[in-house]
Amino acid sequence: MAAYAALVSLMRIIVDIETHPSPPISFDKQQVESLKQIVIFLQEFLEGYKSPYEYSEEADPLEIRIMDASDTAADVIESYIIDTIQLSAAATDDGVVEQISCIHLYQDLQNVIEEIDLIKNEVAGIMREKVVQHGNSGSDDVGLRSNSTEKNNLIVGFDDVLLELLDRLTDGRSSRQIIPIVGMGGIGKTTLAKGAFEHDLIKEHFDFCVWATISQDHNIGETLKHVLDQAGVDLSNEREKKDLGEILYKHLSRKRYLVVMDDMWSIEVWER
Repeated sequence: MAAYAALVSLMRIIVDIETHPSPPISFDKQQVESLKQIVIFLQEFLEGYKSPYEYSEEADPLEIRIMDASDTAADVIESYIIDTIQLSAAATDDGVVEQISCIHLYQDLQNVIEEIDLIKNEVAGIMREKVVQHGNSGSDDVGLRSNSTEKNNLIVGFDDVLLELLDRLTDGRSSRQIIPIVGMGGIGKTTLAKGAFEHDLIKEHFDFCVWATISQDHNIGETLKHVLDQAGVDLSNEREKKDLGEILYKHLSRKRYLVVMDDMWSIEVWER
């Protein structure tokens, strides 16, 4: 899907600049955060979008608008990178050049953000309308694919990666292994993990599987309780609540288990 690919490309450009040790241009933090949130929203929408033009030779106008707006935003950013590099090489006062470039970048990028935000609002309206029209009908054919296991098993562009992940999870090794799924926000990490987590092969292979969402405001105790609850452990004894780690360790001993920890924000949180 060209529109989805354009969104991924735009997000990659933004993240590359944000994480670069010496970025060629500087973003306005509030502005770029707004753009990132819109991109993530549209990516998640397209992951489940069933285009009415799916079996038509005609292109979907909504997908074209998303693609064009994403490409325009990417072009604005990349053009200012080139201009800044060229001006810096020719100028004697780099500070002035950077200030002028940032002002122009902000203005041009703001115009693009306003355009892509209009698309986001239109998409949100479509989603609300479909929910109202079909909320009591039980139909999945509402322009958005169902959030069922079937959707998760139909990961667009992830078939080969999903098969590789399933193979690694069920390769028969007896030692514990850790498989990280990493990348920028919105590229489908959770979708990929769910595709494996809910697969029949995984359910048959492991004694039990649990899913824990860590999030930015994580709480180790609550996470352990959540995992133990999914594993069917009774925590009614107050004394035992103080030894959650030990309880979980004993429960996992000599069992084949899969624990997915989703939405991990930092290495420090992982180490805790």
